[in-house]
Amino acid sequence: MTLNLNTKEKTLLLDTLKKVENPSKELLSLSKKIERSLSPIKKASAKAKGKDWQREICQMISKITKIPFDQSSDKSEIRSREASLNGTDVALSGRAAEKFPFCVECKNAESISLADWVRQAQSNADSGDNWLLFIKSQLLPMKKVAVLPLSLFERIMSERDKYIFGDENS
Repeated sequence: MTLNLNTKEKTLLLDTLKKVENPSKELLSLSKKIERSLSPIKKASAKAKGKDWQREICQMISKITKIPFDQSSDKSEIRSREASLNGTDVALSGRAAEKFPFCVECKNAESISLADWVRQAQSNADSGDNWLLFIKSQLLPMKKVAVLPLSLFERIMSERDKYIFGDENS
C-alpha cells in the first residue's frame, strides 16, 4: 500500500518522530526516508527520469507498430525528443506516424499538473485533438496512465468496431 503525504504532513510527521526518545532503527529509517522525500529532486535526475519515460513510451510504440526503435539512429521513425527542443516528446515519422497518429507528450513527475499538461499536449498537437498524454507518477494508484480527448477516444472506439464487428454502413 502506498501512502501519499503532502509536504506539510511530512514535516509534521518528521517533527513528531524527532521528539521520540531512543527511537528504534525502524523509526530512524522512516525519518531518513521522510527527509529524503522532502529534498527537491536534482534537475539532472528529473531530466534523466523524464528521458527514461520517453524511451519507455517509444519502445511501447515500437511494439504496437512493429517498427524498430533505435534512439541512436538518425533514420529511426520513432525518436525520443531532447528536452530542450520544442514540440512533442516523441517524434514520429514515416510509417510510424501513419500507424500511430498521435502527438505524444510524456510526463514523469512527483506532482501532477493535469490541466497544464493537457494544454501543452494540445498546443503541440499538429491537428486538433490527436494528442495523447502519458503520465508516470507515484501519486497514481496504477503508476502509469494515458490521457486523451474524449472525441479521440470515441473515434478510436468507432474505428475499432469497424475492424472487430464489421460496419454494415461502410
